[in-house]
Amino acid sequence: MTIIRVLIVDDHRLVAESIARLIKDYSDLQVVGLAGSGPEAISLARHLNPSVILMDIGLPGMDGVDATWTLKRQFPAIPVLMLTMFDHEAYAIESLRAGASGYLVKTAGPDDLVQAIHAVCAGKPVLPPHIASAALQRLATRGRLHARDPFALTQREIQILQLMVGGLDALEISRRLVLSPHTVRNHLKSVYKKLGVHDRTEAAIHAYRQGIAKA
Repeated sequence: MTIIRVLIVDDHRLVAESIARLIKDYSDLQVVGLAGSGPEAISLARHLNPSVILMDIGLPGMDGVDATWTLKRQFPAIPVLMLTMFDHEAYAIESLRAGASGYLVKTAGPDDLVQAIHAVCAGKPVLPPHIASAALQRLATRGRLHARDPFALTQREIQILQLMVGGLDALEISRRLVLSPHTVRNHLKSVYKKLGVHDRTEAAIHAYRQGIAKA
């Protein structure tokens, strides 16, 4: 069994210790350190070589986003999962731009946290559905998913993407645009292929991280 080594970064010691106690209930997770600031997190990452870093945003001095930016440039292989009270799209976008692999709000349940840890360690992005949907809606509305040829999205693909993040399924989109459901699904496959993603969450993360869309 592979042990996932976790470094917790939170300036509230009671919160950090509570998260640590929660994690210790899982046999494949091991807390290797607690840090109360960005610089301390960077120092501990260098000496402890964690498998994943849980990062709070509201840190004193160097905030969690800046700490993540620095960490990812020094230790690009270590995934960072933002764990914060800020349930807001803008914070999520800035975190992803800094290099975070995921964003989780502290109101999430223990199982959600553990699943998120496993996901980012497996190279999968984590983003709350409502934040992913809002982010995609903004980038699709602005029509900026066309930054890189030959991977530029067509106007039709952007149009279908807008409708999808607006809550319509393939059948509803086909009726709205007078297209067959098969054609709509093919367009969505093309969108995901061009962005190198598999779903709307990954599309939002990729677009913002690569600078295709701006907040």
